[in-house]
Amino acid sequence: MENSLPTQINWKELLKDISSGNVIPVIGNEVYKFLLNDSLTGIDNYLSGKLLKDNDLASLKPLTFAEVVDFLSKQKDLTVREVNGKLKEAVDEMNFKFPIIESFLSIDQLFFYLNTTVYSSIFEKNIKAERNLSPTSINFSIRSKFKDCDDLEALTKPLVFNVFGSFESPDPALTEEEMLEFTTSFKERMNMYASSLLENLKEKSLLFLGCTHPDWLLRFFLRVLSNERINDWMDRPSQIIAVNDPSDYREKQYEFFKNYNVHTYPGNVSEFVEELASKWRNLNPDRVKQKLVFLSYNQDDTQAVENLKSAIESIKNVTCWYDKEKLYSGDNFDLVIIDNIRKADLFIPLISDHSLNKQDKYVVDEWFKADTVNKMREIDGKTDKYLMPILIDNSDLNHSLVKKFYPNLSIERVPDGNPTQDFLNRVKATLNLI
Repeated sequence: MENSLPTQINWKELLKDISSGNVIPVIGNEVYKFLLNDSLTGIDNYLSGKLLKDNDLASLKPLTFAEVVDFLSKQKDLTVREVNGKLKEAVDEMNFKFPIIESFLSIDQLFFYLNTTVYSSIFEKNIKAERNLSPTSINFSIRSKFKDCDDLEALTKPLVFNVFGSFESPDPALTEEEMLEFTTSFKERMNMYASSLLENLKEKSLLFLGCTHPDWLLRFFLRVLSNERINDWMDRPSQIIAVNDPSDYREKQYEFFKNYNVHTYPGNVSEFVEELASKWRNLNPDRVKQKLVFLSYNQDDTQAVENLKSAIESIKNVTCWYDKEKLYSGDNFDLVIIDNIRKADLFIPLISDHSLNKQDKYVVDEWFKADTVNKMREIDGKTDKYLMPILIDNSDLNHSLVKKFYPNLSIERVPDGNPTQDFLNRVKATLNLI
């Protein structure tokens, strides 16, 4: 897809800037889309609807997230703190997959993020799941002190700076009025408490990703975060890139950006992130995390598991593990199996007449351990799919073992372990390799 605007994305330069640590992503609400009934759903719309429903206002005409917060605080006599508490509770209860965030975090050379939403806990939870690192979080505030970071180049784990605060801060900006207060105080407060971070905003390339705000607020917002006059952007040594989902006002914004050498992208945020992540993987194949798939099977289904292993390993950066020898010769080997079940990114049990009816205690033991791992992952807030059972023959899916371990999961038919391309594509998507 070619960009009709003269300020196209220079992918080579962007990837070079990322490799050298010269890019600061500015994360907006369009990045926070989660899978609901196999469709991407915006978190602002989801929470707005939930707030209205919980306050018996579901019949009210559609309102933006900021408008809902403002309405509840004025018409329902709720304090901002009470609304913040309800929102925090709703977000904490969410257990969805955020594919755009997951894909973006696969670009492992990015360590510093500016977050322009109050959903920092979601971003941080995904960082921990994807990078196996606990990020540092700093909340900008107009009422309290906050930290600085002297040397962004020396970061060894992710740092998230929340421009409008978060649910954990004393004064998160939940309405447009509050956001305006934050932006007007931004430079003064940053000079007071985080001058090093402020200086970095002028020196590094800024990637504005999914930052949808009213036009007047967006220009103000871009001005304060770039830490320089918009008219000076033409002479800026580093890039400014803006990517938003298509809308009427986006086209007006892109027309405005053309005058100031801002690079834009014609597709949506999800498409941009997928393209960027794909180019990053191609440029850095050795940096891509290898994915591990555990295959659980009965020994009489050896040919089926070999067929499945061969097909899945045709996907780049995927390795399958299974107990090829069935050498249950002692505790040490049992520990190897348990360790691989825990480390696996995906657990695929091969359901068959052999595995269900031959009283294979080893298979049942693996299914039990995987079920335990899956429950622990859910407790830890990991939302990615872990169990993906398949049926390789015509066995009865009403069998007690199926009902015990996979009662609420869809079970796909993969005859004799020979998957279709559609199945392999679903495996790739589940492993975030598309």
